[in-house]
This record gives sequence, C-alpha cells and structure tokens, in this order.
Amino acid sequence: MLGRKTIQLEAEEWALLESIPLVCGLPDTLVSRLAKEQVPLRLEKGTVLFQQGQTETDVHVVLGGWIKLFRTGETGTETIIRIAGAGDVLGEADLLLGEGRQTCAETITQARVLTLDGQKLASQMRRDPVLGLRMAASLSAQVQHLTKHVENIKLFDAPQRTARFLLDLCPEQTGACSISLPYEKAVIAEWLGMKPASFSRALARLRGFGVTVDRDSILISDTKRLVDLTHMSADEKFQGC
Repeated sequence: MLGRKTIQLEAEEWALLESIPLVCGLPDTLVSRLAKEQVPLRLEKGTVLFQQGQTETDVHVVLGGWIKLFRTGETGTETIIRIAGAGDVLGEADLLLGEGRQTCAETITQARVLTLDGQKLASQMRRDPVLGLRMAASLSAQVQHLTKHVENIKLFDAPQRTARFLLDLCPEQTGACSISLPYEKAVIAEWLGMKPASFSRALARLRGFGVTVDRDSILISDTKRLVDLTHMSADEKFQGC
C-alpha cells in the first residue's frame, strides 16, 4: 500500500497511483515523504505547471485531466511534444538531465496533480537503484509512445490520424462506441499535425466509415471500420464512401 495515512486521495486515485511503475510498491512512509503536499493540486484549465527553462526539478503525477507539454521556438511558435493524461508522469527527464525544464506544461482541461519533490526523489534513487531503473523504464515507454506518434504523422493522412486518435479513446476495437473529445479540437488538431480546418474535414470524411459528430460527442457505429481504415492504402481509402 502507498501512503494512505497522510496523502489525501480518492479511492480511484489510489488505484491509479498504485498502477504507476515509478511509485507502485514503494513504502507508505517513503511516498508520504516524497510528496510535496499531502493534498494533490486542483488546477484550472490554462494553468501553467512549469515553464520551459525553469531550474526546479519536481516530478508530477497526473491523477486526472489533461496537460500539454510544448516547446516555444525563437519566433514564439508553440510545438506540442506530448499530451499527458491520468497515470502519466511529468518531469522525469528534467530531473535526470539537470539542465532545466525542456518543455512548458499547461493544463488543457481541469486537472489534478500529485507533486513529488525532485531533490528528495533524486536522493532516494542514489540509495535505491531499483527506483532509478523504474524511472528509466517509464522514460523508455514515453519515448516509445512518441516514436509511434511521429510514425503515425509521417505515414498516415489526416483521416487516418484522426481515426487512430478516436480509436485510442475507445475501450474496445470492435463494435459501436460513444466517446467525447477529451479537449479542444484546436489542440487535437495541433497534436495530430494538422490545422483545425483539416481536422474538421477529416472528421467529415469519417462519416463514410460510420462516424457521427455532434459537437464534442462522437458516435462510432463500428470501430473495426476505423481499424480497417488505418490499414488501407491510398488507392483503397474512401472508395464507395
């Protein structure tokens, strides 16, 4: 069990926390000592969690909501690097590199975050190599996810990327599914490497594959049709739609 005696979490948040490799199985007293606050942060949409270039090294566990990590170029242009949701951990690479924050983190919905003290976490890793291996495994999973995301952007057209995004929100890859878009369409479009207008057109093209859109509500008549779309060649797509 994690530090239930002191950290104030909802039951489902405990279950989530205990599923995260970085912290699952750690003694109660250790988790309590690592946590900067015994009550997780409740953040409103648009809250900046940390800024690119900041030197602090705290690690943040997302318990609920969505947070975008992005870099700002010299011209002020933002590039989304990652979209983090419940169960994701932020700031591990910054802690290990010790070169300041590599990205900015901003909530794109209301969010709930548990903050771990970076200095205490680094000290504990020096005493416990297993904890360091857990962090390395967590970072490897993030790299793998980002690699797959970049591959999808390079190989898929806009409707296929949109189909893949919707499928990732569905609990099953067969049968009907009703979902809600988790955050603003403009953010989704940027994350998928397209303009908002292109995202809207992509959703419209998916009507031929049984997708009905009502504002932020999406009804998919058969998710398998979207799975099939992501495997289609350029000549096969939208024939007869």
